[in-house]
Amino acid sequence: MPLKKVIIFAYYFPPAGGVAVQRFLKFSKFLPEFGWEPIIITVANGSYPYTDESLLKEISPSLRVYRTKTFEPFELYNFLRGKKGKSLPIVSVRAGGNKSFFQKISEYVRANFFVPDARKGWVPYAVAQAEEILKTEKISAIITTGPPHSAHLIGLELKQKYGVKWLADFRDPWTEIFYNNFLPRTKATIARDKFLETEVLKGADAVMTISNGMKKMLQSRSQRCEVLPNGFDADDLPRFDKIVRNEKFILGHIGSYVSALSSEGLWKALQELLNEEKDFKENFRFVFTGKVDASILERIEKYGITSVAEFNNFVPHSEAVERMYEANLLLLVLANVSDNKYIISGKLFEYLASSTPILGIAATEGDANDILLDAGREGILDYEDSVAIKKTILKHYNDWKQNDKVSKKTETANLKKYQRKEITQQLSTLLNQISSQ
Repeated sequence: MPLKKVIIFAYYFPPAGGVAVQRFLKFSKFLPEFGWEPIIITVANGSYPYTDESLLKEISPSLRVYRTKTFEPFELYNFLRGKKGKSLPIVSVRAGGNKSFFQKISEYVRANFFVPDARKGWVPYAVAQAEEILKTEKISAIITTGPPHSAHLIGLELKQKYGVKWLADFRDPWTEIFYNNFLPRTKATIARDKFLETEVLKGADAVMTISNGMKKMLQSRSQRCEVLPNGFDADDLPRFDKIVRNEKFILGHIGSYVSALSSEGLWKALQELLNEEKDFKENFRFVFTGKVDASILERIEKYGITSVAEFNNFVPHSEAVERMYEANLLLLVLANVSDNKYIISGKLFEYLASSTPILGIAATEGDANDILLDAGREGILDYEDSVAIKKTILKHYNDWKQNDKVSKKTETANLKKYQRKEITQQLSTLLNQISSQ
């Protein structure tokens, strides 16, 4: 039986790097096993926070990938910010700080001239490429994934023109994303952005998102909303029989450490441990892998943590997974912003799959806490709870010392449902349902 065809519009696709790439890189890997042939439309030269050339090797030779032109004003935007090139950080704005006149102007332009985002220049090129395919092939469905949420405007246009079955994927909130609070957006901009979001939610045959909290946020304006979480690919995991002996106790953080992830409770707990616990300063290392915001570096220096901190640049995904496995305790901090209960970091599932203990700091009653508890792990701690954070770090540090400096793994139950292959089967079921309507 021939495979049904689905066009996937994914701005972030290899050689782009980072968590955002993994979702549809893995969906495209497993969809053929469940009766669907994915066709990827992406950009030829996008504006990425990271690139990871190693991920190109994971693209199946049989996968069709169309790379289109795009128009993005990031070089001008970065010039106004005093930067070079067109790359853009994941979150390039934050409250406070001294900003030049041009930086203020650039933020105003970004916030109000490019709605929903500055990557909307990709829309006409992606639509044109899709129309060429639609003219010659039977396409059973299309998928758009955001951010960038301008990608959903591709689906909206194709739906209106051709009546194609359309699934819109929300990996992060659109109008309610936390950093909008830091942008100088006008009332007209906010209203326009909300209008576009509602048009997409109402126009799509189905919406999928990554958490129950986000489903609650979106479902009242959509025909159908389903949760398909992020996950992990078992093929990416290192061998579990590998014994890791670390001469230093490693608290590891993998990924960008932006200003919104700051936790006063964490900094205070580490300061007290360094000052009070015998041998802790000698044996402890706080290892960062990925970009660290200047505001975080300031906190590290203020609390006297610099001497035990180690900073590493972005690494290929395979190496990032290895570092998760080799750490003695993994740090998971979610954005310390209002309405953050729905936030789930994509790396959480690979953290769990690594079997390394996790120190979670976030909203204590959010979706991430539910996942950790369901997996038999320690729950989330509050950003300000230095006592509990200190106690948790000390517990795992003492376990490490008593276990002859060998990583003590935490075997996790209930992980099968978070394997990428299992989630892809759910996606295929959803595609079957909307394509047969």
